Amino acid sequence: MNRSFKNKSWIYLSLFLAVVIDLYFFPESILFWKPLLTLLVLIYWNMALPDKVGIFEALFFGLIMDLLNGSILGLHGILFVLITYICQRFFYQFRVSPIWQQSAILFFLFFIFKMAFSFDFFSSSTGFHVSDSSYITNAFIFAITSSLFWAPTFFILRELRRRKVKF
Repeated sequence: MNRSFKNKSWIYLSLFLAVVIDLYFFPESILFWKPLLTLLVLIYWNMALPDKVGIFEALFFGLIMDLLNGSILGLHGILFVLITYICQRFFYQFRVSPIWQQSAILFFLFFIFKMAFSFDFFSSSTGFHVSDSSYITNAFIFAITSSLFWAPTFFILRELRRRKVKF
């Protein structure tokens, strides 16, 4: 089996596993606060292997999330591409930062990500507004949980990369 194919398959397997965990393993009560593991895994692989995982994978897995979540088609994809671009653009600064600083940066990215879903794209009168009064609080908690999940995601995937993925 081709070594490059085998290595890419570990990356894609971890991304598909993150999609499955995102969609099926969290209870309904924390649905708005659960971390977006797919984006965390995508950011990790983008940071660890920026020449192997990039914009195409972000768009592909974003569209998968749109289709499986039933959200506006392309919204996850565009936001995943935007965050992936930011991570690739500032790759050298992000990669050498301590894990707590990476988590702080991801907090802001995830907060902006969640706030993008508050826009009412179908409103004819006002354009966009926050859908309800607790949405900002939910977005804040979502950003906190996602940034707190960054450290375990980082260490687990780094161990997988060191053991299985050799380019």
